[in-house]
Amino acid sequence: MRCRILVLCAIICLFVILTEARQRRVNHSAYRRSLAVRSGHRIELRSARQGRRLAVRARNQRKRRLNAAKRSRRRRNLAIKSNRETKAKTEPNVSSGSTYAALPLDFQPNFVRTTDHLRSEKVFLANRYGFSFATTSGAATLANHGNMQYTCKMNIGTPKQMFTVIPDTGSSNIWVPGPHCKSEGCQNHKKYRPAKSSTYARNGKSFAITYGSGSVTGVLAKDTVGIAGLAVPNQTFAMTTKEPGSLFVTSKFDGILGLGYQSIAVDNVKTLVQNMCSEDVISSCKFAICMKGGGTSSRGGALMFGSSSTSAYSGSNSYTYTPVTKQGYWQFTLQDIYVGSTKVAGSAQAIVDSGTSLITAPTAIYNKINEIIGCTATSSGECWMKCAKKIPDFAFVVAGKKLVVKGNKMKLKVRTKRGKTVCISAVTEMPGEPVILGDAFIRHFCTEFDLANNRIGFAATTSAT
Repeated sequence: MRCRILVLCAIICLFVILTEARQRRVNHSAYRRSLAVRSGHRIELRSARQGRRLAVRARNQRKRRLNAAKRSRRRRNLAIKSNRETKAKTEPNVSSGSTYAALPLDFQPNFVRTTDHLRSEKVFLANRYGFSFATTSGAATLANHGNMQYTCKMNIGTPKQMFTVIPDTGSSNIWVPGPHCKSEGCQNHKKYRPAKSSTYARNGKSFAITYGSGSVTGVLAKDTVGIAGLAVPNQTFAMTTKEPGSLFVTSKFDGILGLGYQSIAVDNVKTLVQNMCSEDVISSCKFAICMKGGGTSSRGGALMFGSSSTSAYSGSNSYTYTPVTKQGYWQFTLQDIYVGSTKVAGSAQAIVDSGTSLITAPTAIYNKINEIIGCTATSSGECWMKCAKKIPDFAFVVAGKKLVVKGNKMKLKVRTKRGKTVCISAVTEMPGEPVILGDAFIRHFCTEFDLANNRIGFAATTSAT
């Protein structure tokens, strides 16, 4: 009995063992299948991504190959076209029976011309033909105010500040109203504003100059000064702080452009024309003035720098030259003065002064002239006459040539305080030499002021009225 029980227990144990073993195999198989499924998903995802990347790469490679093929075809077509054109150009253009041929000139399509190329070409031409391209010059238009004042435009600073100035060969400084000028003469005129100029440079040295009709004071400064299309950088000029005198109140000008020699410049300032010459702003170191008359002309002639081509005003460029005898004012020897056939003066020193409207003469000469023309002298040095009165011609002898001014041009119409119109002689009294030839003389002769040769030239004009 006991043996049976033991056998039964052994069979039961064996069954349990076999059952557990079978369950373990089932579980292990399921786990392996799960791992396989998860691994398969990962492999599929990785394969999909790799496939997409490969597809994009393949498309890009196809595009590059297509673009490369297009470029290659384009280059081949251009090369074929270029070869055809070159062949056509290089082959002689010979028609039936003709004896000529057209040869091509080299052309560089992307060539860029520079200023250096132009300068080199000018140097080449100058050397070949023996002339110079450095012929800088300019002309400023003059305005005539009643035959008493001639003005032109001048600019100072950057940007340009415009001024109306008198070109004055009887002085050598430039001045315009400054920003701090409170005088009545400054109130109705353009003021220079240094704060508005990027090229202004402070000097600060005091300035004072006296004229026959008034005096001005101020301070010196530096800036770019331009006239007639020409410009001089760092030009010294004066900004006025005071302008006493009634002349500056009623004047048509803002300031003065001095055109005399440096030796008479206040503070020994280098003049504008000197700087034009030394800095090669003008190639010919001279200037010329041509004035037109009439008294009501808005275009009163021209002021020219670097040139004396005045035929447009004088009718010719035939100048009579005489040397400067003293380099300060434009002074020379006036050999004789005639009124009609009467000689009223022998050799005398004379000055050409564009800032003066009249002609002045020493007392003895003045009295002789008045006696001949029959005018009535006044205590103020004027000589009155009726405007209908005829007077003989005047002749000024320069370098052996008579420069003639018609008698009726030596009378100036003026209006009295009572409203009457009378005429006065263009000659006024100033004791002692020199004779001063102002606008009443210059109006009839284009006048050249030659700094390079220190001489003055006169060309008779047919346009003076």
